[in-house]
Amino acid sequence: MISRRGLKIATLLVLVGGVVALYFSPLRSQFSREHLSDTVDYLRTLWYGPIVLIASYGIGCIFAIPASVFIIAAGIIWGWKLGVTYAMTGAMIGASASYFAGRFLGEGLLDRFGKAGQAVSRQVSQNGFVSMLIARLIPGPPFAVWNYAAGIARMNFGEYFLATLLGTLPAHIIFAYCADALFNGTMSQGDAVKRLAVVAALLISMVALTTLLKRRFARNGVNG
Repeated sequence: MISRRGLKIATLLVLVGGVVALYFSPLRSQFSREHLSDTVDYLRTLWYGPIVLIASYGIGCIFAIPASVFIIAAGIIWGWKLGVTYAMTGAMIGASASYFAGRFLGEGLLDRFGKAGQAVSRQVSQNGFVSMLIARLIPGPPFAVWNYAAGIARMNFGEYFLATLLGTLPAHIIFAYCADALFNGTMSQGDAVKRLAVVAALLISMVALTTLLKRRFARNGVNG
């Protein structure tokens, strides 16, 4: 019977091996711009293309493949509305899977850091949702890093899921919207201006929301 420690080691080896294989082997070329174009053309012909995209994105989250690859492909193939729907589905599946992988692998890890680990746990417990929402809204560490970090910190899964959903949706809309506009562009000048205005509004909203959340977060920290 496989011990829990042995299972953790096996899981870690699979994750590390997958990342190494993707980034330091010929497989890396599969994510080039040229190959992405071929993949897009191929997926257009498949009735089960959305399932392939969703599954690929979910697996990609686990192995830290850039999310933009899947979002752009989805926007090009199915347009920004369906593209966002399929991409977000894959993102949430992958984010959930990597969260539980991090929770399993990082079991008891924070306890080894004594007071520092307890402080992190307390911070996550009190402000986990706001912190994760801010982290998702602004550029920073790759998508996968936050997934595993939230699991290791044992953040409440419901809060993690909602913060990830709300925090990543604007970026998915922007990427898919721009990809649809650029690659499927049979747009008039007026359409181009409208789309640019929508993208600008989304970007401004992201910046404004992040600023408001930071101020509230800082205020709560002072009051606490």
